[in-house]
Amino acid sequence: MCGRYVSVQADSDLLSEFDAVDATDGQSPPADYNVAPTKPVRAVVNRPLRDADGSRRGAPARQLRVMRWGLIPSWAKDESIGSRMINARAETVASANAFRRAYAKRRCLIPADGWYEWRAREGARAGKEAKAGKEPYFMTPSDGHGLAFAGLYEFWGSSGATITSCAIVTAPAAGELADIHDRMPLVLPPRSWSRWLDPDLEDPNDLLSSWDEAWGEHLELRPVGASVGNVANNGPELVEAITEAPEPQRLF
Repeated sequence: MCGRYVSVQADSDLLSEFDAVDATDGQSPPADYNVAPTKPVRAVVNRPLRDADGSRRGAPARQLRVMRWGLIPSWAKDESIGSRMINARAETVASANAFRRAYAKRRCLIPADGWYEWRAREGARAGKEAKAGKEPYFMTPSDGHGLAFAGLYEFWGSSGATITSCAIVTAPAAGELADIHDRMPLVLPPRSWSRWLDPDLEDPNDLLSSWDEAWGEHLELRPVGASVGNVANNGPELVEAITEAPEPQRLF
């Protein structure tokens, strides 16, 4: 799964990288080294722009928007369900009741600088181990460039009080990533961004395959300190490698 990630790039950098226009309405969250469910996050969508009165203006365009992490299906009775809908499995996203409508028409890209996952320490008991029985790792490109997670978004609520929320699509972990956790965010390379965002393409199932090392994303699997486990902690120290751990592994 993906339950924590890092997003620290400036809006201006993301607008350039994704060739998008700013539609954050001044609500963009600050740099966050510990993004957790229900927090506001930035996402890239492909939708028509709107005038001040809400009317559509022109053809669809890439936009950088702010959403809540944790998708609230349009049919939900209340917004609390969103805290349980942070991830959508690639294997079932096209058919799952909570995600299929968003998958068909409302796909997005979620910019990230990397994500965290916890690996069970050798000898830890099976099941729901306490965080003390796990080692946190930070997965990030070794050259420092950003990532784009495949995401879905949905609108919920009445006019004037609409909540826009999103979920991250996950896939089976690949290569050495599987030694840390069996799931990972679905990372899309730039060549796949246009097709994933295309609202006229209802089922881009060829993009749902597991991450492929051949895409050239050289990831560092970096052991980090346990303080990342507390959502109240934030700052660049969270992504620093801990010295007492083995040398960081690299995935090529």
